[in-house]
Amino acid sequence: MNMEKEKIIYDNQEKVLEKVILFLKSFLNEDIREAYLFGSIVEKRFGKYIKKYKVHNGSDIDLIVFLAEGNILKNWKNLNTEKSWWKLYRGGKIEINGTIHKIDVLVVKKDMEEIAKKSKIFEGEILRIK
Repeated sequence: MNMEKEKIIYDNQEKVLEKVILFLKSFLNEDIREAYLFGSIVEKRFGKYIKKYKVHNGSDIDLIVFLAEGNILKNWKNLNTEKSWWKLYRGGKIEINGTIHKIDVLVVKKDMEEIAKKSKIFEGEILRIK
């Protein structure tokens, strides 16, 4: 494993990404028109924190979704954080290399799709999974 700032980067980045995609696709239903991964998982800098960071032991999985009618999946927890064009939800968690990684879902608000696609998120590395 390689060291990067305050976390240990997993050596098996491709396998980790595959596992995350399979997990996410298992619950991305027809209400979700589009879904994109971004952040450390697609930048191949995904890993475990050396010291617990806030409530996280490992990198979180960043997902942005566009919903058909604003139907939030019933098991997603509202984290009471929002910006002008998105609301943040906890979309679950997955164990990778013995560490729990939480899934943070940015849900694009109704009629804000164009603004979302012009955001900095879409200027960086992203991976469409749906």
